[in-house]
Amino acid sequence: MREPARYAACALMVAACAADPELDSVSSELDVSQYPLPVLSSPDRAGIVRAYEHVDPENVLPRGLLEDALVFYDVHQSRIPNLDYFVVVDLSLFSGKDRFWLVDVSTGAVEPHKVAHGDGSDPDHDGYANSFSNVEGSHQSSLGFSLTAEIYNGTHQHSMRLDGLSPDGSPNGMATTNMRERLIVVHEASYVDDDNDAKQGRSNGCPALDPSIEVSVVDKIHGGSLFYIANGTPLSEPVGRATCGDALCDGDETASSCPADCSPADDPDNPDPSIDDPPEGGCSTGRGGGLAFAFAALGAVHCRRRRS
Repeated sequence: MREPARYAACALMVAACAADPELDSVSSELDVSQYPLPVLSSPDRAGIVRAYEHVDPENVLPRGLLEDALVFYDVHQSRIPNLDYFVVVDLSLFSGKDRFWLVDVSTGAVEPHKVAHGDGSDPDHDGYANSFSNVEGSHQSSLGFSLTAEIYNGTHQHSMRLDGLSPDGSPNGMATTNMRERLIVVHEASYVDDDNDAKQGRSNGCPALDPSIEVSVVDKIHGGSLFYIANGTPLSEPVGRATCGDALCDGDETASSCPADCSPADDPDNPDPSIDDPPEGGCSTGRGGGLAFAFAALGAVHCRRRRS
């Protein structure tokens, strides 16, 4: 449970989770129009998702939410400054469960953690977030996409700002564009404990983390990583991992592992020998090849004559 002094501090900050001494940093400078929500066909979505088959090998994340993040990440990667990691949060889950996942894009490893939701999203404090808002003063968590920003020291040391990318009216109730103005930040909180599977404490809308891991997580993701908060329902039907027999050579499939979908020409590790240079004889073509054919023909004639 939070101390009375912390309640008082938060009340003075008008729905903020951390005091902001830098008033010139309160407004986001991101052009949200540069980050439209990708609307793709199922095959196009599959083409993106299956390029990241190495991500989440243990299937820890809800598959549909992972695919949402992968598609947004891939489509907008030229405008995402920190491509090393992204975060997926599922606020449909009980607060005592791991529902914050840090994804290492290079290795595919997933780091699960507990995370708090806003007291305005859970007024009866039963551990479930039931309502969400982009409005200042609501004390509710926001759903949607954002980019991580700078680290600063406010009421909570080592807090990290978020710049929302999902405008009001986005699908699935997503709306995050007021996150910076609302001072919805990632910060440490004593009422969040990764080792406790019981109900966690509530923030004033911030995705607060266990103090023992907050520094290491924020140090990885600050400065422009994708941060996706959802409420269980994916934006599109999941396409799933590559499946042998679906007539698509994708994901980790090769001609050796899935000949039904992949031809030798599709396999970078086992190219079709018919399109490569022969093991001997060099790279020459044209007259050299014709000469070799002529000698082969003469040899065949000579053999036939000897047999006659």
